[in-house]
Amino acid sequence: MLLEIEKVKEKIAQLDESEAKSLLLMIYARLDTAINGIGGAELIKETVVDLFDIYKRLPDRKEPKNNSTDELQ
Repeated sequence: MLLEIEKVKEKIAQLDESEAKSLLLMIYARLDTAINGIGGAELIKETVVDLFDIYKRLPDRKEPKNNSTDELQ
């Protein structure tokens, strides 16, 4: 399990500030719906699985962004 946590930690470390804020907002929205919605225990369980899957779907490595000089060549 520790190996999996380390992989997720590396993926999170690659996020820029905007991406990290977006991820936190998505997590909050899902949790708010699960806690304050009317879906009960089943919705909470589904939300936990969905949130876990978000981390599994993070890209392994970020591709370098193109410089504006690269576009001119």
